[in-house]
Amino acid sequence: MELITQQQIDNFLKANTIAIAGASRDEKSFSSQVALHLNKLGYKLWLINPQYSSIEKQSNHLQSIAELPSDINNLLILTPANQTESVVAEAIKKGIKNIWIQQYSDTPNALKLARENRINVVHHQCIFMFSQPEGMHKFHHRIKKVFGALPK
Repeated sequence: MELITQQQIDNFLKANTIAIAGASRDEKSFSSQVALHLNKLGYKLWLINPQYSSIEKQSNHLQSIAELPSDINNLLILTPANQTESVVAEAIKKGIKNIWIQQYSDTPNALKLARENRINVVHHQCIFMFSQPEGMHKFHHRIKKVFGALPK
């Protein structure tokens, strides 16, 4: 497996705006918790889910990556793994250059597609661990650090 570097992570997190593919309406879902956390850190978020209604689309909720403003260059993918490759393809078509595929959402084909298109792709990592972690994520980060398992 390709090793992810801290520089790749930093390149993703230095953005002011992040789009999230696979955003959920369920406030208890993992994707909603990620969005709340990133929002709290001051990121402007665009939430993408094909199930969003036209009313929701009037804010920062979109049905597809194609609807994103052209200056959005960072995409966090929180979709089920069987949807990830098509989301990566849509992001590439849109011109997005920084993609974070949350652990368990990545697939070999999605990663290959991203690499072939020279995308800065972070994968097999939890965004909570690298975006000012709190609670159990902070503890997990420290454990990984102690055992030398963090990206270098």
